[in-house]
Amino acid sequence: MRGFRLVPALLIPFFVFGTAAQAATLRQARRVFYEYDRDISNLQKAIDIYTLVIKENNGPDVLSDAYTGISMAYLTMGDFAGLTHTNALKDYEAGRDAALKAIRLNPDNSDGCFWYAGNIGRIAQRKDFIKALLMLPEFLEYLNEAYRLNPHSLFVLEAYAELYYQLPGAFGGSNEKSIGYIKKALKIDPHYTMPLTTLAKVYISEGRYGMARKILREVLDFSGPSYRAGWVMYDKPLAHKLMDSIKDEK
Repeated sequence: MRGFRLVPALLIPFFVFGTAAQAATLRQARRVFYEYDRDISNLQKAIDIYTLVIKENNGPDVLSDAYTGISMAYLTMGDFAGLTHTNALKDYEAGRDAALKAIRLNPDNSDGCFWYAGNIGRIAQRKDFIKALLMLPEFLEYLNEAYRLNPHSLFVLEAYAELYYQLPGAFGGSNEKSIGYIKKALKIDPHYTMPLTTLAKVYISEGRYGMARKILREVLDFSGPSYRAGWVMYDKPLAHKLMDSIKDEK
């Protein structure tokens, strides 16, 4: 395989605002997380806020959302362990464990299933080819469940696109299927840039370098991405790297 790719509202007296305070704090945590491109320490700050929600609330749905947020933050922290000065494998394991708690609290939590799959996918990356393949059924089980629960999830659609691109043909890989999921994601949100980098990788694998360059330039010059942090931290650096890798290709 080619590799799986502030003041908290809880300071307001909880007994006065109840669920409204919880919701505000979850929003605050998400807001902090999605600005990690401006300050990488926001990943840990978001985890800290989600942890406050867990300590202050017993509602299963809110708790499930909080654990899901922690899982997402830990996966991202692992991806940027060089900047966060953490241990990537331990981050992914913590993200996996948080996602499992989210699913147990709310089995219908699509995002919980997705981030569980994402974290075990990252763990699989760190193993040899055979061990990684042995983890594939579990990865697919949770990714498929995330899709069943929310077939319009951009993260899930992109994960399928990347998976079908990465897998060898003998194990189900298919550029055609990858492009199909990319189109679905872009139809839902044309400002979500991650599927574009996957599309460029597909074109490169097929020797369609002119098409790849066109897509990569679009990513680099993109205006108003819906997931700015992902564009800044993942997609633009990857686009630069891919563009450089085909600079001598015609």
